[in-house]
Amino acid sequence: MKIGLISINMYSKGLNFACPLHTYAFQQFLLANGVESTVIDYKPIYFDNFNMLHPSDYYKALYDKRAAASPATPEARAVREEKMRYYKKKMAAWEDMRHEREVRYEKVQRFIEENYIKTPVCYDSDLLEIEDPGFDCYICVTDVIWKNQPDFGFDRGFFLGSTCMEQKWKFAYSASRGAYVAKNDAEREQFFRYLNDMDAISVREKSLKQYLEENSSLKVAHVLDPVLMNGPEFYDRIAVKPEEEHYLLLYYVMERAMDTIRQAVAYARKHHLKIIEITDNPVKDGKLKKYSNLDYTFRYDIGIGEWIGYIKHADCIFTNSFHGCCLSVIYEKDFYVGFRKSDKVTDFLETFRLLDRYLPNIALKKEDDSLSAQVRNRLLKYAKRCFPRAFAQEKPINYGPIRTILKRRRKESADFILGAIRQAEAGERPHRDYDACKKALRYPLYYNSRLKNKPFSWTYDEAGGTVQKMDSGSYEYQAFDASVTNDGTHCFAANGFVLGGFRFRGWNVRLRIDRRWFWYLENGRLVLKDDYSRKKHGRIRLFADGETIPYIPVNHIAVMIAEAVWEHPKAKSNTPQ
Repeated sequence: MKIGLISINMYSKGLNFACPLHTYAFQQFLLANGVESTVIDYKPIYFDNFNMLHPSDYYKALYDKRAAASPATPEARAVREEKMRYYKKKMAAWEDMRHEREVRYEKVQRFIEENYIKTPVCYDSDLLEIEDPGFDCYICVTDVIWKNQPDFGFDRGFFLGSTCMEQKWKFAYSASRGAYVAKNDAEREQFFRYLNDMDAISVREKSLKQYLEENSSLKVAHVLDPVLMNGPEFYDRIAVKPEEEHYLLLYYVMERAMDTIRQAVAYARKHHLKIIEITDNPVKDGKLKKYSNLDYTFRYDIGIGEWIGYIKHADCIFTNSFHGCCLSVIYEKDFYVGFRKSDKVTDFLETFRLLDRYLPNIALKKEDDSLSAQVRNRLLKYAKRCFPRAFAQEKPINYGPIRTILKRRRKESADFILGAIRQAEAGERPHRDYDACKKALRYPLYYNSRLKNKPFSWTYDEAGGTVQKMDSGSYEYQAFDASVTNDGTHCFAANGFVLGGFRFRGWNVRLRIDRRWFWYLENGRLVLKDDYSRKKHGRIRLFADGETIPYIPVNHIAVMIAEAVWEHPKAKSNTPQ
C-alpha cells in the first residue's frame, strides 16, 4: 500500500525548525516499524506567494500593490494606510536579517533534501483537485493543520478533503487546530464534514478530543506529537554540538514572549549563565540587546541540527515553544515554559505532570477561551509559588515518572497509527458518494469580453449588473446575482458584448478553484491555465449562448469566467485557442 503524508513541513514562513523535523520524525518512526511512506511536497493555501528565501521581497510586493491602489472611501483608505505601515515594518525587519535568513534557509532546505522521501511534484489544494499523486492511503500529520486561516479558511489538503483523495483511506495523526474557534454554523458544518470522511482520527490536545467527541459521533484518540515518538539516540544522529558551554538556552516563537525573556534574564543572572537566544522572529541581533551587562549570543543563522544541539547541551532552557518542550523532555533537561495562546503547551505540561514549569503570566487571570477553567486554576496555583521569588522554589525535574508516562503514551500512540494502517492493508474501504456535496456548491459566474483595449459596446441591462474595464484592458459583466449552482442545470447567459467587424462565436471557460486558474477542455478535463498547451492538452471547450454549464467535479470553485471568443469575418479564425 502506498502511503502519502501531508503536513506543515517545507513551507513554514518563519522557517520554524520543528515543522520539517516532526514530519521527518514521523516518517522515520513508520519506517522503523516496517511502513514505507512518502512526504507530499505540499504548499498550504495560506502560504500565498511568500518568498521563503527573502521575505522582505514578499512584503515589498504587498506594499507596492497597496500603494498603487486608489480606495474610494475614507474607511478603505484607512485600511490601506494601516496595511502599508504593517508591510513596511515587516519589509524593513526582514531586510535587516537578509543574510542570516539566507543561511538559515539553505540549512533547512538541505535537511529536507537529505532526509525526506518526498514527491518530486509540489502540490497545493488546487492541484490536488485535478491530479492524483497515486497514493492508496493518506495521513495528515500533526501541528496546527486544522485552523481556519484568516482570509483563506480551511485548507482542504490538511483535512484530506481533496478530490484525488476520495475513495482512499484517510487517517489523522496528532492533528491540532491551535486557537481556532468556529465562528458560525457554516464553518462548523464544513469542519465536521471533512472529519466525518476520515477512517481514524487522533489529535494532539485533549481539548480538541473533547470538542470533537462532544459535538459529533466521532471516536477520537489522544496521541503524542511525532517528535516524541523517538528517543534521544534518534536525535543524536542529527544534533550538532555547539561551541558554547554552560549556557541558558532562550528559544521563543511568535510574538508573546516578553515574560519568557524577562524570566530567562533573571535566572541567567542569578546563576551566572551566558544566554543563547534563538527565535523565528525577524529581530536583528535579538531582543536581549536592550539588557545591559548581559552575556548573550543571538543565533538566527542555524539549522535543525544546531537547534537540537543547543537543546541537548544546555544547562537550562526557557521557551514558549511546544516542540522546544518536546525536545527538552526527550533530553531530560531542566526547562521553564512561557505563555502561548492556545492550550498546546499547557496540555503537554499537564500530560507529563509538569505544570509547575509554567511561568506565571498576567494573561492567566483574564478570560482566555484557549484554556479550560480547570487548567487555568491549576496554573494560577503553581504561579503563586514558583516565580519570580528569586526562584526560591526551583528544583531539578524528576524524570523517573516522566519516563513511565512517555513509554506508555508512545505505545498508545504507536498502537493507534500502526493499527489503522494494518486495517487499511487488510480490507477495502467502503465506497462513498462525494457528488452530492460538489453539486451543492455555488459560485459566481462572470462574462468577459476577452479581447483587450477594443471599442466594445454592450447590451447588458444596468439594472441587472455592471460592466467594468479590467486591469488587463478587457471588459467584464458582473451580474448582481451572479451565483450559479454546480449541478449541471444552469445555462450560460446570452452574450451582450458587441464589437464592430467581429462575430461572436461562443465562450471559453476558465475557473479558479482556490488560488490558481484552470481551462475547461473539450474532453471535460481541467488544466492549469499557466501550463496549457493546445498541442499537449487539446482544445479548450467552446460553449454556445444558452448552453448548459457543466457539472465540475471539484470540492470548491471560487469563481468562473466565461471568456468571449471572436472571429473576424475576413479572417479564417480569430479564436485564441
